[in-house]
Amino acid sequence: MPSLVSMLAVSYSEVASVALLTWDIIITLSEEVELIWEKRWTPAKFMYLIARYMPWAFQIALLPLNIDGSTGIRFSFMACQRWMTVQAIVLQFIVTAVDVILIMRVYALYNRNLALLGVLSALFLAEVSALGYILAVITPELKFNHDCFVTASPPLFVAYWIVSLVFETVLFVLTLLKFAHAVRQGWGRRPVMRDFVSDGTWAYTLLFVTMLVNALLYKFVRSPLAGICFTWLLSVLSFAGSRLILNPRRRGTVRLSLRTRSPLSIPLSPLSPLTPLTPSIWVAPCSPGSPSSAGSPGGLSPSSPGGASPLKARDGRSAVFEGSAVYTESEDCGVAF
Repeated sequence: MPSLVSMLAVSYSEVASVALLTWDIIITLSEEVELIWEKRWTPAKFMYLIARYMPWAFQIALLPLNIDGSTGIRFSFMACQRWMTVQAIVLQFIVTAVDVILIMRVYALYNRNLALLGVLSALFLAEVSALGYILAVITPELKFNHDCFVTASPPLFVAYWIVSLVFETVLFVLTLLKFAHAVRQGWGRRPVMRDFVSDGTWAYTLLFVTMLVNALLYKFVRSPLAGICFTWLLSVLSFAGSRLILNPRRRGTVRLSLRTRSPLSIPLSPLSPLTPLTPSIWVAPCSPGSPSSAGSPGGLSPSSPGGASPLKARDGRSAVFEGSAVYTESEDCGVAF
């Protein structure tokens, strides 16, 4: 009886998780169509689709198996192992997609610093290799009941969550360091930077807490309740990964719309003699066919609300950051990404 109660609790938790994620997808669908689907394919868009929809599709696939607390099917030991392997692979794909989104944000925040990108890429490959190795080792050692609910995991499984948390903590610390530098330079309190750090903070907190709870459950619980938060981790990864791209794009669209309707006619002076380089989602209005006006006397300068001087791409075009990708202003004043 206690085992059945535990399986029912896991099933109810899973239904609640997928219901909440479905609701979140529905309420953001119109923005997603405008800001994601109507744009051309980029790495950020590809990562968005993986992070957003793979957790949802996976949870939908789980529902028929254990929605009533029992699959109704008696799995063999080998069948359970294969099913756990599939879950491990899907989880790794999702975690990797979210990590790539976080890396792209830090890369853009540091003005596309190639040296930093090289270091982060090396750390990322080390993380993925470690996570893959851990999953390959622990999956055959997972213990489950006749309904294929995980009831216990080997001690090494804790390392999976620790490795993920360490890597995401490194990215979060880099974000905070850049924010502290921006505050000292005088542009850290602008809306663009403040929103960027705010998104990174709540996303990191959600991921950290959810992974930590899963680590503790799999470490200390010896019943089907060990996996009660697994689907919630999938939902959090979907929510955080998608919002880290969607939120800045939505804000950028609103700010650009306001800027286009109410262009500034008086040039603004910078806060300091040196123009700070910082990611920006502002693009000065310009007419089709004219050269880019970003950074021109009539455009936004570092002292304007939320504004910042655009970066310069290698081809000389003005680069702006929006979401989790670096964009460049094309010659006809459109935004290529």
